[in-house]
Formats: sequence, C-alpha cells, structure tokens
Amino acid sequence: MIEFFRHPLEIATSRLSEVILLFLMPFIREDVAIVAGSLLIVEHRLPQGLAFASLYAGIVASDVALFGLGRLAQRSLWVRRLIARPGMDRLGEFLRAHSVTAMVAARVLPGLIAPVYVGCGLYGVRWVVFGVTTLASAAVYLVVLLWITTQFGEGILSRVGYWSWIVALVLVTVSIGWMRTPPWGFLLRLGRSGLGGLRARGRAVFGAAASHGGMPPLKSRTIARAERIPTLIFYAPLAAQWIWLSLRYRSLSLPTVANPRIEVGGLWGESKGACLDMVSGSERRWLARYVTLTRRKGASAEEDGRNALALARENALDYPLVAKPDIGWQGYGVRRVGSEDELLEYVAAFPDDATLMLQELVNWDGEAGVFYARGADEATGRILSLTLRYFPHVTGDGTRPVRDLILEDRRASWKAGAHFGLQGAHGGLSPEELDRVPAPGEIVRLAFIGSIRVGGNYRDASEHITPALTARFDEISRSMPEFHYGRYDIRFASLDRLEAAEDFRIIEINGAGGEAISVWDPETPLRQVYARLFEHQRLLFEIGAGNRSRGWKPAGPLAILNAARHQSRLVTRYPPSS
Repeated sequence: MIEFFRHPLEIATSRLSEVILLFLMPFIREDVAIVAGSLLIVEHRLPQGLAFASLYAGIVASDVALFGLGRLAQRSLWVRRLIARPGMDRLGEFLRAHSVTAMVAARVLPGLIAPVYVGCGLYGVRWVVFGVTTLASAAVYLVVLLWITTQFGEGILSRVGYWSWIVALVLVTVSIGWMRTPPWGFLLRLGRSGLGGLRARGRAVFGAAASHGGMPPLKSRTIARAERIPTLIFYAPLAAQWIWLSLRYRSLSLPTVANPRIEVGGLWGESKGACLDMVSGSERRWLARYVTLTRRKGASAEEDGRNALALARENALDYPLVAKPDIGWQGYGVRRVGSEDELLEYVAAFPDDATLMLQELVNWDGEAGVFYARGADEATGRILSLTLRYFPHVTGDGTRPVRDLILEDRRASWKAGAHFGLQGAHGGLSPEELDRVPAPGEIVRLAFIGSIRVGGNYRDASEHITPALTARFDEISRSMPEFHYGRYDIRFASLDRLEAAEDFRIIEINGAGGEAISVWDPETPLRQVYARLFEHQRLLFEIGAGNRSRGWKPAGPLAILNAARHQSRLVTRYPPSS
C-alpha cells in the first residue's frame, strides 16, 4: 500500500517545488524564469496552464513588491535613502506624465523595470493605473514570450537535449548585460513622440569649425561596434588569453610586476596621487598641479570641507578646479568645482575614510590618452598609441532645445540617461540646460568628463606620434621608479604643439590596468581591436616576466581580487560625476 502511494506523492512534491520555484524566479529575473518554465513544459514536467499561472503570479507579485517598495520609501526616510539616487526626481517627473508608456517599455527593455516600477510607487502613480497596466502588460508579455520559447524548445531544443537548454539559459543570462545602462534614450523618445520616436533619427548638426579647440573637426558621432558588445562577452577572449599566458609564464598574476612600484602593478585600485608622485625631477613640470585629502573616519564633513578649502588656497588652486577620487575608474566621481560652496558640497558627499584629489583645471580643450611601454631590459620605451578624446556634445541649430538635440543624435541618445541625469553615477544637465535652445553652430558640452561611460568620442591619432613626443614621454616614464607600462591622460593646447612635445599637462597616470583607448574608435575594425588588445596583453606578461627575472615577486591573485573589490566598492559610493 505504501508503494502504491509513493510515486504519486513524489510527483506531487516535485511539482509543488517547481511551481514555487517558478513563482519566485521573477523576483530575480523574468526572462530567465520564462525560459525555465518553457523547459518544464517541453519536458512534460508541468502542464502549460499551471506553468503559466505560476509565472504570471510571480511576475505580478514581483511588480507589486517593487511598487510597494517605492510607496514605503514615501513614508520611511531610511528606505528612501537606501533606494534614492541623484536624478530620481527627474525620473519622477517623467513617470507622472508617461506612467503607462514607461511601464510597458520597462517590461520588454533590459534594465528598466526596477527603477521604473519603484519610481511609480515613490512618485505617486495611482494604484489602479499601476495595477491595470502591470496585469495587462504581464499577461501579453508572458503569453508571447512563453509561446515563442516553448515552440522553440519543442521544435529544436528538445531534440538536442538538456545541453541546449543550458546554452539557452546562459544566452538569456548574458543578454541581461547586453546594454550596460538602461536604454533611457529609447524610453524618452517613446514618451515624447510615441511610436514615431522609437529611433534616434541621426539628425546630428555639425558646425563648420572644430568642436574642440586644438583638435581636428569631428565629422561623425557614431557608436563603435566594440561599444555595443556586452562587457562580459567583449572581454571573454582576453580572459582566455590571460589564462593561456598564465600557463605559459607559470604565473596567474605576473602582470602585477609590470610596474612593481605600483600596487598590483596598477591593474586595479592604484592611487592616482601616488602614481603622480612618482614623477621626479624636472619632469614634474608636465603635471597638472594637485593635492590630496583623506576624509577622516569620524570627522565631520564641515571640518574636512574646511581642510579642503585651506589646501586649495595654500596650493594656489583657483576655481574652477577638478575634484576627483584618488582611486577611480571611468570618470566616476570626477567633477568640475566652480566655487568654495561646491567644493564643500563635494567633500560632504565623498565617502569617509577615502582619499580625494583637488587638481587644477587645465583650460585646453584637447584631451588624449598616450599609451606607453618599455621592456624590462630596454633602455628606452615607445608610445604604442595616441588617442584623441572628444567630450560628448551636440551642436545647436537655433530651433531645437538641447533635449531634442540629444534624442535625435544617435550617439548622444545612446547615453541619454547620463545626460538627462537619470543615472545615479552622473549628474547630467539641469532642466534649464536641457530646455535651452542653443544658437546655430553653438557647441553644447553635455558632460565635463570625456569617459566613454557618458558618451565620449575616441579617435585613433597614432599618425601624430613623433620622435619628439616619444622622447618626452620616455623621459617622464624613466623619471618614475620602475614604470614600464601604462597610459597617460593629458590635456593639450593643439596637435601641432603636442607633436612638438610642448604645451600639455598630465592629469592622470594609469598602470597596467589602463588599456589603449584607441580600440574604442568607431573606425577601428573589430578584428584590429582584438589584435591590438591581444598584443598589448602579451606585452604586459612579457614585461612582467622580465621584471620577475630581475628579482621582483608578483603579488598573488588574492591581492588582485582585493584591489578590484576595494575599487568597486568605492566607485559605488562616490558623488555623481559632472
């Protein structure tokens, strides 16, 4: 009798656990949950109706949880501080005007559902509007996607077996990061123009003159193929080569001694101030002036702010100046500071027990990355690449406001979330700046930083590398103890003067983790991008091997992980960049 009931009991227990799992998975990721539901249907483990009901209940419940979190933030200051980010007020204005459009778009676009649904609760979208929209959009989305994945599974994947489902789940998981930031440009155009605004029209305006003083005119603002590739996929071949080189050279962390005087070689977490401090003698004349200040744990923001003001005065750093983290990446936390009040505000927002840098603002539009390498046994080094960095901008036509110029420019629209201030890591333009109608031909700078993170334009300028420029940077590099590999970020007056190795200032020195940013030039074929990156990584290991033979001992992999973790934690706590 016991044997008679055992099998049905096992089936019921298994089915219940699968139903519960399908209900909970949308709280983590909806598309992965739907693929999992399709797998259970195709393998005849769950009836289609039961799988649909479990998924639908889980999707709606997760939506309500996000909305409820936003409503809770209205009443709880602690919750609001936990979820609120700079720029959310601007998101609230948009959601109040376009709540249904935003919710429908967020359902199908990666990266939007959490900020949009929490924002709906936080900024007072009515329960009935939210409820009807989420019930309807979830039903349509689930029916369509579940049917597609189930048909795909029954027609193809079930013939191949479980491995194909694993591949499908991996592909869906990777697709989560396909867009590095939510597609705000798409959503903003949709809210402004409806279906007619689904695409940026590419009506970019270009002035007759160069947009950046001392640099060639930028004829196009396209998006590089490399930029469109998700980070994990883009760097996967380099990770494979790293493993192969590690086996060849018998060390996983050999690059940490490419620059043995810098923490883990400068792969991650190196101090910008410490790198600049390494430049010695007469070569320091090429540095932009700077000072550093560590926010003391337990000290008040007012006290640290007064210390920052005193440091700026003592070192004759006039306003505007640049405030930046001492440990940073991709311009996170870098801000133009125009007054003492703005400096006090920046210091107050900076994390405790972290170091910031105050640096003179070099008033030249020209900006470039100079990538340098010198073998362990070589007397002189060489410049591997020179890349011009154009800050993100649009050009006025006398009729359209800045916000429309951004949305109708493919590249500017690509980073619209940053420019509209919808991302916590970047402040963006003010509403007044977005609504202003610039004069015909007027260059409107969209960000102070030129990082690719906010839409900076990079152009390979290796043809402008001259013997004079190579000699200058070799002298600077050899003035630093054991500096063999890295990138100098510089400001310069003009290309002619840069070719003559004059009228430039170094604003940052990056170690082994600084890549040749020429790979982000849209004109560089993807095959050439990887050829350069593979060659540079091979050279990095080669230099490390040479220094190891000279007695330097590589740091362990754990040291690299700790440095990377420390940098990542700091980056999330910095004030928004500008």
